[in-house]
Amino acid sequence: MNKKIRFNRPSPKELGVLFETLTNSKPPEHNKVYTCDTPSPVIAEAEFAEMGGVLIAYPGTISQPDNQIQLPPSGPRSFGIPNELIIRMQQADTEKPIHIFILCADKDEYPKVIDSLNATFDTLKKKDKKLEFDTSLIHFVPWDTDTFWTRDYGPWWIYNNVTKYYGIAKHLYTSLGGGAVGMVEGAENVNPQEGHGIFRPNDDYAADKFSDYLNAPIRKWNKADWNGDKLEHIKPHNWYNSGLLNVGGNYMVTSTGTVSSSYLVAIQNELPSTKQPIDPQEPEFETVDKRMTYILEQLNRFMGIKKYIVLTDPVETYIGHIDCWGKFLSDDKILIAKSQNTNINKGLDEIADFFKKENFKVYRTTCQNIFLPKQAYGYATTAAYTNSLILNKCVYVPIVGGKDKNFDEEAIAAYQEALPDYTIVGIKGKPEYPWTGTDALHCRTRGVPRVVVDNWLKSQLLK
Repeated sequence: MNKKIRFNRPSPKELGVLFETLTNSKPPEHNKVYTCDTPSPVIAEAEFAEMGGVLIAYPGTISQPDNQIQLPPSGPRSFGIPNELIIRMQQADTEKPIHIFILCADKDEYPKVIDSLNATFDTLKKKDKKLEFDTSLIHFVPWDTDTFWTRDYGPWWIYNNVTKYYGIAKHLYTSLGGGAVGMVEGAENVNPQEGHGIFRPNDDYAADKFSDYLNAPIRKWNKADWNGDKLEHIKPHNWYNSGLLNVGGNYMVTSTGTVSSSYLVAIQNELPSTKQPIDPQEPEFETVDKRMTYILEQLNRFMGIKKYIVLTDPVETYIGHIDCWGKFLSDDKILIAKSQNTNINKGLDEIADFFKKENFKVYRTTCQNIFLPKQAYGYATTAAYTNSLILNKCVYVPIVGGKDKNFDEEAIAAYQEALPDYTIVGIKGKPEYPWTGTDALHCRTRGVPRVVVDNWLKSQLLK
């Protein structure tokens, strides 16, 4: 990936101060619940719902020249996750295995990937005789992305209870800034591959391309005849645009229509301009409440969301994503990190108490302090054990090993206590792209609902 580092990327707190200055608004409550009772036929798919596949990316690692930044990176490619995870994700359901969808436009890379995965499997098999690996479950989606953070730009799945169709509620993917739409003025001229521009264009289009990849053969099937008889109809998934700037790492959702995130979402989304103020000398300034109300209305319309739990980021790194310190484990369970840093832990404790009042069973795990380089941001963060992937009855947890082994074991134990019927698997990161407090396993994977994959598989039978 691009190794360039910019040193002026603001933290969520700094963005919040700028928001208050530009909008003349008061600081929001630390943690708050917004509700919307408007009926909706759709409901968001929780990430702990049954999945049939996982979307990952295999991008190039060399940035394009400044005059070609609209193109994806070139040069040698790399996964953001280790080969071991790709192999073990297939074990999440032995009866109906997991399919791995890889965003990569170069078909010549396929045999290289398979050879590499087979080599890893041979090594793992020596220690785990029950382990299986099926290369037919690996699929290349012909699109090159800017990064491997499929959680941030991948599809948000919904289900329509009336039509019985699945769908994608597409958000406009943005990095932390957002230019005129967010609160970082001048970000429009920054190279998006550095992660500080408004958009990473090829990442933002990945959900569209993946949708086409899954739906195209289904549409072909539905138009085809077999010996003069119409083939059985297969339901494609629908596609909607929510009109919101967002990132998947700052999006946690239950199966009952409850979403939670940090306040970053309010900083990134302006209210739509519909009319001029009555008195131009006294403009109607935006507030966090107004923005959150609008955001929830959009999420209700396109995703059936009824409740939005918005939180003040207690870690205060540049990223501002909830998956760095919190994770829904089920409709009534949540994991909240604990920190060795007293100030950070105070905010995390406050969030844990807040969820208890919202009738969640709260589980905690201590995350060791990680200090980002002073020349970059200088903020303390915590190891992201909450940055995990729930895949049917398995949970894959980022671990570090070595001197941090005791923290790893505590995190695994917390998941086992919360999800006693699940298999908990610790996964070490790649040396060249290790897990960090702001970027771990959850960031680099995106589940695909079982029914969506099954419908796609049916369409493959047409020759």
